[in-house]
Amino acid sequence: MDQVSRIEQELDSFKDTLSLYRGQLEHWYSLAADRASQAADLPSLMGMERVIRFADSPTVVSTGDDDFLSTVVQCPLGGVMTIESKFESVYDIPLGDIVVDVVAVDSGEVTPVTLNAQGLGTFKGEAGKSYRVHVQDKVSPKHIAKLFSSYDGLSNDLTQWLRGEWQGFKPQWTQQSLATSAAAVGNGLLAGSWKAIEGVWDSISLLSDILKDPGEFADRLGESADQLKKLAEEAPLLMAKLQLLASDEAALCLLVRTASLWLEMLPPSEMAGETAEALSTAVVTLLIDLLIGVVLTFAGAGAGIAYLSLRLGKLGAGLLSAAQRFVSAIFAVVNGFMAYVDRYKTVAARGVAAGIKKGRMQLRWDAQRNTTLKKDEPHDDVPAQSKNPNGDSADTAALTQTSGCPVSMVTGEELLTLDDGTLDGCLPFVFTRLYRTSAVDLDVGLGRGWSHALAHRLLLEGEQVIWIDQENRRTPFPLPTDQRPAIHNSLARAAIYRGAEPDELIIAQPGEGAPFLHFRDGHLTALSDRYANRLTLQRNIHGDISRLDNGAGRSLRLRYEQRHLVAIDYQSFHPALTLDEAWRTEQTLVSYRYDGRFRLIEATNAAGESERYDYDDQHVILQRQLAGGASFFWEWQGAGRAARCVRHWASFAQMDSRYTWGEDGQVTVQHLDG
Repeated sequence: MDQVSRIEQELDSFKDTLSLYRGQLEHWYSLAADRASQAADLPSLMGMERVIRFADSPTVVSTGDDDFLSTVVQCPLGGVMTIESKFESVYDIPLGDIVVDVVAVDSGEVTPVTLNAQGLGTFKGEAGKSYRVHVQDKVSPKHIAKLFSSYDGLSNDLTQWLRGEWQGFKPQWTQQSLATSAAAVGNGLLAGSWKAIEGVWDSISLLSDILKDPGEFADRLGESADQLKKLAEEAPLLMAKLQLLASDEAALCLLVRTASLWLEMLPPSEMAGETAEALSTAVVTLLIDLLIGVVLTFAGAGAGIAYLSLRLGKLGAGLLSAAQRFVSAIFAVVNGFMAYVDRYKTVAARGVAAGIKKGRMQLRWDAQRNTTLKKDEPHDDVPAQSKNPNGDSADTAALTQTSGCPVSMVTGEELLTLDDGTLDGCLPFVFTRLYRTSAVDLDVGLGRGWSHALAHRLLLEGEQVIWIDQENRRTPFPLPTDQRPAIHNSLARAAIYRGAEPDELIIAQPGEGAPFLHFRDGHLTALSDRYANRLTLQRNIHGDISRLDNGAGRSLRLRYEQRHLVAIDYQSFHPALTLDEAWRTEQTLVSYRYDGRFRLIEATNAAGESERYDYDDQHVILQRQLAGGASFFWEWQGAGRAARCVRHWASFAQMDSRYTWGEDGQVTVQHLDG
C-alpha cells in the first residue's frame, strides 16, 4: 500500500480511535466482566495517594498500606470538620465539584458531602468520634455516555482539522517519486503507526509530572517553566482542568493519535537534510513534545512556541514551522474541549482516602496510568487445566457438574461448600470453607480435607508458578518476567501478572466479582477489586493469617490453637493506645473444634448452632449432622484421596442417591424417586 492510500485509510478509521477504550470502560463497569482480560487491559482512572499531616509532620500512606490508624480522623471538640480535595502538586490545585461520603467508623453511617469548586466542604460530626472519607464510586451507563459525548465533539473537530491538513499535504505526496515515498517508509516516518503510539503511551505520564512541579523540569521547559508556575499560582482552576486533561486517557489517546497521524502526513519535501533520518529515531520524543507544546500554550500564547523552538530547532526550520502551526491549531480545538473536561471527574474520582492537615480532612489526587495501549494482539496464553490434589482435572466447585448433591460427576469426590461469615464494606468478603475428598492428605489449618477462602498460596518451582486456590486446586503458570509480565491460562480462565512491587505477583481468578489476589514470596497479602478497594491480610509469628482488614474500621480476626483455626471474630476499630485495644470484637461469627487427630469435628455459628462431622480412618467424610438433628451420610468406593462416592443419603426419606462408576469414567446416578 502506498503512503497516500495508507494515510487515507487511517483518516477513515480515526473516528474509531476510542471504540476500544470505550468498550473497555463499559466492560469494566459491567458485572459480567471477564476477569482474565480485565487484569491486563484495565482502563486507567485517577489514582490517589493519601497525604496525612499531623502538625508539621507529613505521612504518606499508599492505598496498599496496612496502617489503619493513619487513615482515621477524630472529630474535634467543635464537631465541625473541613474536607479538602487537591491534586498531588507542589501548588494548591483544587479538585472540586465532587461528592464524597463521610463514614462513621463505629456505626458505618454514611453522610454525603458535596465539595465546592475550590474542593472544600464541611461536615458536622460528633466530637470524639472517628470518621473516614470515601469518594462515591457509583458510575452509571449515563455517566459514561455523557462523558463520551464530549469526546465525540473533540473527535469530530480533530477529524475535520486532519482532513483539512491532508488536503494541503496530499498534492505534495502525489508529486513525490515512488523512490522518495519508499525511502520515507524505510526511514521510519510512519509515525502514525500503533508502535509509535504505544511508545508515546509509555511516556505520557510526563505531562502530569510537569504539571505537578514545573520547576523540576526547568532544563527541559526553559522559560516556559516559569509561565506554568505563574499559571498554577494565579489560575489554579485552569491548572486543575489541565491536570484533569493530563489524567484523561481517552482525550490523550485522541491527541496522541492526531499528532502521530499528522506527523505521518508530512511530505518529505517539508523536511531537508538529515531531518528524515533524525525523525525516524525520535518519533516518540517528537510526539510527546507536540503534546507538551499544546499544554504549555495554556500558560501563554508564546510558551508552546518557545518550547518547540528549544526542543525541535535541530530538526530543521521546515519541521519546526509545521510543528508550531500544529500546536496553535490543536490548542484552539482543545481549548474548546476544556469546557467538558469536568465530566471526567464523575467517572475518575473514586476510592477511599483520609488525611488531616491543619484540622482538615484532606484528599489528594494523582494521575495514574494503568492502561496498556496496544493494537489487537493475542494474549500470552499458556493453557493448562487446573487439577485437584489427586491429579484429576477439576473446575471450580460452582461450575463442577453435579446431580443435586455436591458430589462431582467427574471425579466422584465430595465438594461440600459452606459460608461461615461475612466482612462487609466496599469490597465485601465471604469466609467460605470447602471439604474436598481428594484433599484428605492436606491440612491448611482447618483439618484434613478442608480449605477456606483465604487459603490461596503460590508455589515457585523454577520457571513455573503453581497457584493453589481456596479449593485446593492446582493451576500452573509460567513465572512472569520483564519480557512476559502478564500470562493467561485460558483453560483455567485465570491470569497471572507482575504487581507494582518487584516481588509481587497478582492472580486474576475466574468467577463473577472474584477479587484479584496479591502475593509476595508465595503468601497471600491482599485482595482487591477493579475500583482499587482493598482487603489487607496480617499474619502472626507463625505465618498464619490473623486478620483481614477492610481499611474502613472493620475486620475479621482469625484465632488459632496449635496452628489450627478455632474462631473468627467480627471486629470494629475504635482509636486507642494500642492496636489490640482499638480492635473490639462485635461478634464471634464461627468457632471450630477438632479431635485428637486435628480433624474438624464441629463448627458453631454466631447463633450457637453447631453441626458435626465424622470421618473414616483416612479422613474421608462419613457423616454431617446439622444443628436441627438431620444428618447426611456417604458411602465410598476406594480409599483416601482417590475415593469415589457410591451412595449419598440423608436421615429423612426424600434424599437417597446411588452412583455407579464405569471403567471409562462414566457415571450413572439413581435417585430415590427413580
